[in-house]
Amino acid sequence: MTDPELEPETDSPAQVDLNCKTLDLIYGMDVVKRSLGTGRDMPILSGVKMEIGEEEMKLTTTDLEMTTRCTIPITNLAEPATVVLKGDVLAKIAQRIPEAGEVTLTSDPEENQQVKLSSGSITFDLFQMSTDDFPSVDELPEEPIVELDVDQFKSAIKQTTFAALKTKETTRLSLTGINTIIGEEGMKMVATNGYRMALKTLPLSDSEEERTLLIESSALTELDRILSQADSDVVSMYASKSEIFFVTDGIVFSDKLIMEEFPDFEAVVPEGNELPFRMSRNEILETLSRAEITASEESGAVRLIAEEGSKELTIYSSSPEKGEFEEVVTLNEASKGAVEISFKGEFFVDALRRMKGQEVVLWLEDAETAGLIEPAEESGDFLYVCMPIAATT
Repeated sequence: MTDPELEPETDSPAQVDLNCKTLDLIYGMDVVKRSLGTGRDMPILSGVKMEIGEEEMKLTTTDLEMTTRCTIPITNLAEPATVVLKGDVLAKIAQRIPEAGEVTLTSDPEENQQVKLSSGSITFDLFQMSTDDFPSVDELPEEPIVELDVDQFKSAIKQTTFAALKTKETTRLSLTGINTIIGEEGMKMVATNGYRMALKTLPLSDSEEERTLLIESSALTELDRILSQADSDVVSMYASKSEIFFVTDGIVFSDKLIMEEFPDFEAVVPEGNELPFRMSRNEILETLSRAEITASEESGAVRLIAEEGSKELTIYSSSPEKGEFEEVVTLNEASKGAVEISFKGEFFVDALRRMKGQEVVLWLEDAETAGLIEPAEESGDFLYVCMPIAATT
């Protein structure tokens, strides 16, 4: 027997009688759980809203910033209804029941406020939460701005979000976002933390209008995970004045836009760097990873040294606590000038890991000018800018 005093207050409980494939419920909950709220200040944000139609059920979660909606097929044996259940509980159940077979959800509103979930011999009695308390979510705009290739977009997300700051690291919200510029030249995605900048350009076959949108990087990271689960080659982007929407394969993912001005990123891209250093991406990545070991904890400085006419690039790092490191990387062509410059090794390692191709080009000018690195095979498609630092040793 359930103690009535333990049951949560709710509006009129709904009549539920449906079944669906277990795999469909697992998929749906795995998608929408990414925008579940903690429920600490608003318990209802921990809920998943289930809008039950004749042949499908729409699952919705929101933390008031991000919202995820996923539609799954069902067989409904009752009238259309809406219920809200504890999302974290339902997500855990979906993870821990056998994948084969079906799940049934039933309720008798005259008996209690519970929804019974059954899978074979497994039964859970779940409390309904108030549907009236569940926040309203914005409707999808009528027309998409652009349609994007999923694989290209996922790659662009990975190549930009890493360069933005996390919300807990700054009060400047603009530095936590990805500046997304849609225009005739394609869609540019730009991220910066003030010391480095990543810029990725995606081709567009068609664009309804030119727009600039500042999208929270953490939301795009969650979207990347969702797109990895969806079975579609295309994702459509919609936007209102304050919200961005992505639609694919029965999923609608949305997030509030950042309403701040992004830094002038075009002024950061160095235009006068005339010293190209062409090298193997894997070789310089492995060398810099080793150089990080003895780099200063405070600065992370790794020094790059080259002489004019030489095909040797010396990588050096040191700190009083860890020791010294030195390794020579062979350039693919002789240096056109002499340079000695220091960068935060971690910043270059982060970028190189997200680049493709065998060869990269590092464009330098002098010890005080930002360095620019790009894949040799995709010149202009992905640019990474890093500010130099003063070596401490």
